[in-house]
Amino acid sequence: MDSSPDHHVLNHLSNERTLLAWIRTSIAVIALGIAINRVSLFLMEIHQLVPELRAVANRHIKGLGVGLIVLGIVILVGAFWHYVHVSRAIDAENYRPSILAMGLTSGAIIVMGLVALVWLF
Repeated sequence: MDSSPDHHVLNHLSNERTLLAWIRTSIAVIALGIAINRVSLFLMEIHQLVPELRAVANRHIKGLGVGLIVLGIVILVGAFWHYVHVSRAIDAENYRPSILAMGLTSGAIIVMGLVALVWLF
């Protein structure tokens, strides 16, 4: 029995698992952005109730939350594009890993992490 068709199916199933992992990641990033956005609303309310806590209310936190939501959406779109690209490459038997896609994703996460660090200090 030829194992090539089974290997082909396993490659597609692996591609689908990778897409699902990216979907979970994008959901987590979006949820974090929403949580940070809600914290920004709380800080603005606290600032109005207790004016002496002015230093605590950081006006840039809302931008961080929105940025994380946008990043989550971009990750999801990129993951789906990558899934389709890899699926076609598997069918054509010419798959090559994309260093650019992984580099851009890693870079975006690093930038958002640095923004979060700056916000914390």
